[in-house]
Amino acid sequence: KVLKIDTYAGSSNQLTETYSGTDQYKSCVAVGPDASATVWCAPYSADKVLKIDTSADSSTQLAETYSGSNLYASCVSGISNNVWCAPYSADKVLKIDTSAGSSTQFAETYSGS
Repeated sequence: KVLKIDTYAGSSNQLTETYSGTDQYKSCVAVGPDASATVWCAPYSADKVLKIDTSADSSTQLAETYSGSNLYASCVSGISNNVWCAPYSADKVLKIDTSAGSSTQFAETYSGS
């Protein structure tokens, strides 16, 4: 299940959607105004980006699929409300386009740890 932590109200609750597996997401970034921000989570052991709509108390996964494990463990928000994710074991940087609701990996390939 997805855990929503509301820092404005000082509360937390589990959302109804369930995603199988463990360690699916380790890095999330809130984008948007205050309490109505949308939270974007990069896949760690999951194969898709997770979008959490804090206003509707719901979550969905984006359509794009990524293979591997321990993919991304660190994300930051950047220009035009895009989210940038550094590879952990993935071989490319991940860009989450929060306006389009899509994600892409950059062509530059990295190897090693």
